[in-house]
Order: sequence, then C-alpha cells, then structure tokens
Amino acid sequence: MKAKTRVRTIFSVLFILVIGLPIILVVSPASDRHFAPENIAVRFVECITGANFEEAKKLSTPESAETIHLFETLVGSQSNELRNTPTRFNVSRSKLNASQDTLFIHGKLFFLHKHKLIRRINLVLVNHDGRWLVDCRDNNIF
Repeated sequence: MKAKTRVRTIFSVLFILVIGLPIILVVSPASDRHFAPENIAVRFVECITGANFEEAKKLSTPESAETIHLFETLVGSQSNELRNTPTRFNVSRSKLNASQDTLFIHGKLFFLHKHKLIRRINLVLVNHDGRWLVDCRDNNIF
C-alpha cells in the first residue's frame, strides 16, 4: 500500500509540473527581462556597431543625442562596412550606485567570427523616468 501511495504522489507531482508550470508561465504577466539595464546596454552597443544610430538614440538619454550624431557624422561612408562586420558585446560586470539611479556596466566588444577582442567598453546607464537609458556624453565608448 505504501508503494502505491508513493507512486501516486510522484505521478501527481510530475503531472502538476508538466501541466501546471506551463499554464502558470503563460498566464503570468510578461517580465521586464527584455528591458533589463544589461540588455539595454547590449542593444545600444549593437546599434552603434551596426550603424543603426536612430535606434541607438532611442536607447540613450536625450543629452547623448549630440554625441551619437557626432559619431554618426564621423563614421559617414563606413556605415555599410560597419553593418557587414558582425560584433558581439558581452557584459563583464555591472555595479549599481547607492541611490540606485545609475548603473555602471563594463563589457568587451568582440568580432563575432574571429572571437577577437576589439575593445573594452564602459557604459553608464541612468534611470530616466522609470526607463534605463545609456548616458554617453562623458563616456569613452567611441
């Protein structure tokens, strides 16, 4: 009798995991993982290295628009070359300041096919009206 009870318990737990967990994941509200500050930093660097400056401006503070425009002007005719050179940005570490409104992200930019380090990038993200945005005014990303 104890063996049958144990087997039923195991099957009911497995049934709950197999059926219940997906239902909970589907019904639960969408998480903000896509808008996590580290993901914003990765998307920003991908936009800059892919010469998608309009999208990069959307991910940065309004004060950073001038810096991005300057970089766009300097890149000029190299835009197609940038778009055709795939890169990857890996976040090495991130540190939130004490007031929790500024995040410092340190990462490395690699050529995707060569796995060769291009440069180390330090980004500053600020919480601007509830959204994390890249502040690249006084930054050495470029």
